[in-house]
Amino acid sequence: MAVRWGPKKAILWTSVVAALVSLISPILAQLHWVVLLLTRVIVGLAGGVTFPACHSLVAQWSPPDEKSRFVWSLLGGTFGTILTYPMVAMIAENLKWENGWYIPSLLMLVWILFWAVLTYDSPGEHPGISNKEKEYILESQAGTVRKTKPSLRDTPLKAILTSVPFLSLTCCHFGNLFILFFYQNSMMLYLTKALGFELTKGGIAASLPWANRLLLGFVFSWGGDVLKRKEIVTLTILRKGATVFSHLVPAVFLILVGYVGCRFVLANVFLVFALGFNGAAAISNLSNNQDLSPNFAGLLYGLMNTIGSMSGMIISPLVEEIAGKYGNPIEKWQILFWIGAGVCTVCMVIFVLGGSGNIQSWNEIRSEDDAEQARRD
Repeated sequence: MAVRWGPKKAILWTSVVAALVSLISPILAQLHWVVLLLTRVIVGLAGGVTFPACHSLVAQWSPPDEKSRFVWSLLGGTFGTILTYPMVAMIAENLKWENGWYIPSLLMLVWILFWAVLTYDSPGEHPGISNKEKEYILESQAGTVRKTKPSLRDTPLKAILTSVPFLSLTCCHFGNLFILFFYQNSMMLYLTKALGFELTKGGIAASLPWANRLLLGFVFSWGGDVLKRKEIVTLTILRKGATVFSHLVPAVFLILVGYVGCRFVLANVFLVFALGFNGAAAISNLSNNQDLSPNFAGLLYGLMNTIGSMSGMIISPLVEEIAGKYGNPIEKWQILFWIGAGVCTVCMVIFVLGGSGNIQSWNEIRSEDDAEQARRD
């Protein structure tokens, strides 16, 4: 969709669909719970377009030595989470539950207006960019990013799907999303049900780790760009080394959370550290698709995010099966924390063994005309 229509239009129209469907969800919920379920499926399908399309924008707009900071900007979703947790919690306690749908939907419609006015698919299409800035971006990307949009026929799907570095990255991304979905889908439940905190207090507490992730994500992305620009380490070592902070450290802190019981401050300190260090994902799995193939960065992210997002389908029933149906005792949650940490760590090891920071040979777009000319030569 991003290639065919451009990332701006792909995100614009799918966001309109998601916002409008979410806005009328309280009304549809009165019809039948299955109707409400279908609206969530539609919102999920629409939202699935956003990050791959954003990575297409990053590939077009970012100079190579600033790419990690561009990827960090995609953590705007984290900023939304920081606001949403306490906001929805307070709405649920003080207003009608329907407002928990209406208010975020209306805020999203406001954001869509800004997106429609301010966003352009590439520097070449932007009417307000200076020639100096445009030349700086285009010259820095020379030889790695082609402005010709590849067709599906030109896309080396077989090479991509059999690439060891890409498959290793997909595993790494799965581990990252597993721990993120664990926080997003389950941490509010843990704070309110297992530890017994009030909903409003739990909502505010649940937003703090995401705030730290946003902050440390910038620190890691800035540091990663500095290391890359000064060539202190190779890009492969940088990406693999970053997984120690984005995967292993959060896994350790996640385990510790399960053993502090109802000590509110200590539990939240560990949660803040666990998700905060995961901000290093901005220079590990969230940037590596840009390294492997700038020309197909959006497609790569779409593929790896499809696999990674399946973790969100696993976690909720897993939590219910292990802890929920037993009344959410802390010892059951400790098992869940060990599982989350284990998955994240194993995925990190796979990436360390098979990952790469080098541009792959299949990055170059070869149309049928190019292939025919190559055969003649």
